[in-house]
Amino acid sequence: MGDISNSINKQFDEVAEEYDFVSELFNNNNFFISNMSSNKNRVLDIGCGSGILTLELSKHYGEVIGIDISEEMLSIAKSKRQRDNISYINMDANKLCFEKTFDFIVSRTTFHHLSNIQSVLKQMKSMLNKGGKIVILDNVSKVETPPRWAYIVGAFQDFLPNSFKYGVKTAIRVFKHSISKHWLEHLANDKYLSAEKYKEIFGECLPNCSYIKETVFMGVIWEKK
Repeated sequence: MGDISNSINKQFDEVAEEYDFVSELFNNNNFFISNMSSNKNRVLDIGCGSGILTLELSKHYGEVIGIDISEEMLSIAKSKRQRDNISYINMDANKLCFEKTFDFIVSRTTFHHLSNIQSVLKQMKSMLNKGGKIVILDNVSKVETPPRWAYIVGAFQDFLPNSFKYGVKTAIRVFKHSISKHWLEHLANDKYLSAEKYKEIFGECLPNCSYIKETVFMGVIWEKK
């Protein structure tokens, strides 16, 4: 698992700046904000990247901890999205370990990188306060690892709509990122669950959780009774 984690770390380090630009451009925190916990003392953001969701959560919670495996991503987070109530920590989500407990634990597009989803979910549940919530959003796909050409075709298809919405200069930057060598190498290592398998795994670990399907993403919401 160490080699896989190191590979993911290196890939994100290499695309950190452009990934942050694209993520901020297309960012939407509504799924997480609309499903926040009642108590708002402490929240954990797993796979926080450059801190986009972490920063938003810091406006609603007393303390926010964001963890990520990429030092470059965390460097951007600390320089662009730091507040007094935010702590950014370099940590592999596969080795999740905290003595603190949380009212809200979130994760966006990180779980398809994990080696043992069930183990991580078990650890998350143990760190969650009573009445707390786990909210996860991740990619689902009928194909475990889509071919490289599919992403390149998608980049071409998105260019014109992005040009109209954000301007040609921005659309070109997004396009270049989408077809860049490092980004395509990263995508070639992604392994997605199907919607059915996703529900099977998360449903077993988080009984009575609810699901929300949105384009290529599946959201999970679970409250600790």
